[in-house]
Amino acid sequence: MTGVWMELCPACDAHRPAARAFIRWYRDPKELPQLFENWETETMHAHGWARATQLAPPESPAPPTGLTPRGRG
Repeated sequence: MTGVWMELCPACDAHRPAARAFIRWYRDPKELPQLFENWETETMHAHGWARATQLAPPESPAPPTGLTPRGRG
């Protein structure tokens, strides 16, 4: 583990934009995941870390051509 705790403090973090938005969250469940991600990214940046880029999922193989045999159950 890194030894760094991500804690949200209204007195200490109110000057940080994402933390301030997270502190003032009005219980809209649609906004919570993005607010948390923004606060997490902001906190990581304060410690000199950066979020890794998300890799695209691998493409699925093409479906078989022709008829697909039925399995036995």
